[in-house]
Amino acid sequence: MKPITRRKFMTTATLATGFALAVQPISGATLKTDSEGLVTGAIDIPVKDGTIPAYRSAPATGSNFPIVLVIQEIFGVHEHIQDITRRFAKLGYLALPSAQRS
Repeated sequence: MKPITRRKFMTTATLATGFALAVQPISGATLKTDSEGLVTGAIDIPVKDGTIPAYRSAPATGSNFPIVLVIQEIFGVHEHIQDITRRFAKLGYLALPSAQRS
């Protein structure tokens, strides 16, 4: 086996270190939009067979807002989905993610 030179060793070590740093998991920052100036909370939407639980975010003042239906993930209406509705409400929309069940 041929001996490795210092230059080859340093090049290989640098590339390996760069690769190791590049593939590390990135920790996500949790964003939380405040509800100041908004009306937020759980509501029940009446339907023919009863009610559908949902979460609502809307601007506190005004009326006749355009509606955005937010589709939930498999985990339901959790904090991230609620934060998305608050972001839409800050932009002037009534945002509703309904709690879909199979």
